Amino acid sequence: MSVHPRVVADDFPATLAFYTALLGEPEKVVDDFEYAGFDAAGGTVLALLGRRAAEAVLPVGRGDGGVLVVVPVPDVDAAVAALPAGTVVVEPADRPGWGVRSAYLRDPEGNLVEVQSWLPR
Repeated sequence: MSVHPRVVADDFPATLAFYTALLGEPEKVVDDFEYAGFDAAGGTVLALLGRRAAEAVLPVGRGDGGVLVVVPVPDVDAAVAALPAGTVVVEPADRPGWGVRSAYLRDPEGNLVEVQSWLPR
């Protein structure tokens, strides 16, 4: 399992350049979705997502600090069903461009959390 932070960037190219200088070349970059993933030991350690792409699927605002936690789960729908009412902010949906099924939640402190599982290939 690879729980990791995802930085939501207003200036995706500048943020990508910063983290590339810090961490080396990302293993995956998807320009159409303004996404980059930096991996180590077979799992993602940090992901970047452009704010425009993020806002297309989830209610992320500047007040959120631009970071959300990504938690892989075997079954997104089962994980969401086990949570208390009012936790889910975006219902589960397939995101074929990203290759995942995901849902977005708020933890008790108001932090954004994405639960996701890989779509079958």
